[in-house]
Amino acid sequence: MTEPGAPAPATRAERRRAAEAAARAAAARRRNRIVIAAGAAVGMVLLGALVLWLLQRGNDDAGAAPPANPTSSGPTQPTLLVQLRGQDGLALANAVLAVGGPQDRSAMVLVPSNLYLDVPTGGNLPLGEVARLPDPNASADALSDLLGLRMDGSLVMNTVAFAGLVDAVGGITAEVDTNVVENGTDGTAVIAIPAGSHTLDGLQASQYATFLAPGETEQARLARFQQVFRLVAAKLPADPAQIDPILTSLGSLARSTVPTSEVAAFLARFRADVLTDDVDYPALPLKKIETGGSEDAYRVDLDAANTMITKYLPEAVRVAGPNSKVRVLVQNGRLLPGLGTTARDLLVRAGFTYVYGGNAPAPLGGPTQIVVPDTTEQSVTWGQDIAEALGVPVSDVRVATEGQSLADVIVVLGTDFPPKSD
Repeated sequence: MTEPGAPAPATRAERRRAAEAAARAAAARRRNRIVIAAGAAVGMVLLGALVLWLLQRGNDDAGAAPPANPTSSGPTQPTLLVQLRGQDGLALANAVLAVGGPQDRSAMVLVPSNLYLDVPTGGNLPLGEVARLPDPNASADALSDLLGLRMDGSLVMNTVAFAGLVDAVGGITAEVDTNVVENGTDGTAVIAIPAGSHTLDGLQASQYATFLAPGETEQARLARFQQVFRLVAAKLPADPAQIDPILTSLGSLARSTVPTSEVAAFLARFRADVLTDDVDYPALPLKKIETGGSEDAYRVDLDAANTMITKYLPEAVRVAGPNSKVRVLVQNGRLLPGLGTTARDLLVRAGFTYVYGGNAPAPLGGPTQIVVPDTTEQSVTWGQDIAEALGVPVSDVRVATEGQSLADVIVVLGTDFPPKSD
């Protein structure tokens, strides 16, 4: 789908050659330190040709995505997942952005790459590795399933594209919190960026935003990414029409699941809130888990995350319906290994979204409990279909005595799961 008024490129090969030529020209200007496609150098004709290149690896039906600016027919609190990836494809930094909402403020929720979540096609994986899956929407979909948030779009950049974005706004002045160290040509450690206040170009800003010193946690890297991204957002043009060509100039090194015009409108809104200090930075509540490895690993504290979402992202909550699967949080009430995986496979096969709930606080000691939110026909149908998928009696379905918002339906696996074969 070509942007209105943009020249129609003849072939994908021509677009690729044009993008590569622009990247080589930019690399010469940057003293061969980075490779970006600089739209200002190649002119508006090339920018028109690159409009498709940035986005076509996302949803083919990009026009069906909700607009970034809230309207009567669109979301009142639209969201955007911004993900920064290394050259190996692993996600290094992730942030869920939201604008609008009941307080008319923006929010930026940082998500560590060592957060474990469930992926229908990959099982339990850290978010950093989810980024490598073939599905371009895998990271956004997995976070949506876990947190119960809509992901109206995603913007994915590798470190070179991010450097290009920083250079496009003229660099940033940042407070570097620690010496940024890299290996020199002889293998010895060299301080690339000393701690202190510095004006950083794209390469330096990208390096600082992804730096993690020995012994530091992922939260330290995320804090640096947050600082750099906020400073970049503040220097973006106010007019979305001027942000659009900046995004398209990044070429194949960046992609989005929605048109650049929508991403530009979203970032313009976020920029305005950054400049007026109308941005909240809530921490994603985490629980440290043991994986048997030496690296730290986390899962989301769902109870605390629900409280955070209710406060900062209430109108970005996913609603079950024709375009959103029912989220089923499953707890292992028998405390037996493997039951959650078995339930997961059965529920996903039946078309539900599985949400990892871990072990129940105490053994259930009775039949499975399938807790639906109310007595509406829709909720009753959910319960019956889930019971059928799990192979347990419909009598296991019950109505919540108090409000629930961790998921659409909560299941605690009991003594009748898995069902005994005849």
